[in-house]
Amino acid sequence: MNTNKNYSFSDLFGSHPTVFREDDGDVNQGEKVFTSSYTPHSIWHREDEMKALVSYFKSIITSPTASSKKVILYGPVGTGKTVISHAFGTELTTYIAKNRDHGEPRFRYFHINCRKTKTPHLILTTILRYLVSGFPLRGFSVDELLRMFTLLLYEQNLTVLLVLDEIDYLLPEERTDFLYSLSRLEESPIIREEFELSQDRLESRFNLLTITRDKNFRYYLDTSTASSLGRNYITFAPYTRYQLFDILATRAELGLCEDSYSDELLDTVASLAEEKGDARFAIELLWRTAKICEAEGEKKLSTEHVRRAVVEVLPIEKSIIDDLNTHQKLVLLSIARLLSVCNQSFVTTLEVKGEYERVCEEASIRSRRQTQVWAYLKDLGRLGLIQQEVENRHTNGRSLGRISTIRIRDLPTEEIITSLGSLLNGD
Repeated sequence: MNTNKNYSFSDLFGSHPTVFREDDGDVNQGEKVFTSSYTPHSIWHREDEMKALVSYFKSIITSPTASSKKVILYGPVGTGKTVISHAFGTELTTYIAKNRDHGEPRFRYFHINCRKTKTPHLILTTILRYLVSGFPLRGFSVDELLRMFTLLLYEQNLTVLLVLDEIDYLLPEERTDFLYSLSRLEESPIIREEFELSQDRLESRFNLLTITRDKNFRYYLDTSTASSLGRNYITFAPYTRYQLFDILATRAELGLCEDSYSDELLDTVASLAEEKGDARFAIELLWRTAKICEAEGEKKLSTEHVRRAVVEVLPIEKSIIDDLNTHQKLVLLSIARLLSVCNQSFVTTLEVKGEYERVCEEASIRSRRQTQVWAYLKDLGRLGLIQQEVENRHTNGRSLGRISTIRIRDLPTEEIITSLGSLLNGD
């Protein structure tokens, strides 16, 4: 006899109490305050960084065509770079719209995530589709798109702030030339030719904000590009435990029912995220704790829910791995496989090259040349997945020369092997 009970959707959704506030579109924001796309009204512990941004880009308000500004934001994952840039761009847009005098340029802010939009062609096409209804996705070269974008700044009387978030993901072979072209837009002869302007009448209508997690990002560019981008750096330090607590308290107040959590529980979550100083990780951990509590039909989050959430929450690097290209994944898989069978905390670049060739053979994928493998290792290092060092090796007082070593940062090797093993199965 079939003893299974049939449930309606209303039964299933109404069977457990929720610990999340109902989203009223105003004060209470519900579950969405725990998403990466949410921009809080109040941003804790980044006042100095916001002031620095205002200082650098103040001329967009005071003299919108006076000079082009280029700024670089640097900081590890989860230190507030994206949320600050979103808030700054949004507030700047609102302020200019309210205070713009007749005849002054209009202002547009574009925030492009290079993890999702990885090529100059796609970046420019995305922007142009905002500016020109029905703009085609294909049919133009990057140079042609740059020309059209530059002309539109004048034709539509625009000043633009472009934010290139996670610039590390922009394809390395295209990154330098594209950034150089963007940084020199105001010197383009296109404008002089099209509008018959002299050099002293050229206006600067383009401003650039790049966001990176790699403090050495500037040094991967050629000298001309690095010089054009300037030296305007704003550094975001990892959050402390107490700063993470304030961030979590704000999100909890907006997203969780009043009696569903305690300050002690928020402090527990903050302490677990303290090592990385990663607010994204802390917020995700609190959200998953609440989901576990809710699924069990309980009304108050507990430390046991937190412990279970820690097991379930993958470090932020998991999403980074998902966005790697195939050969970057194969190189990372090779490192993980080597580390899982040796008793050392590191492997050498030569060992990685040999294992990479074996992994490619297993996956029936043609391996790349040695120079390309070194480039993939640099990419993995820039993204914070591995750590490369050059060490002087000695034995019995005798130098064995310098050796390049590689370590995996935070993810367990077995987790990487499990995650990327599908590449070997043709999945």
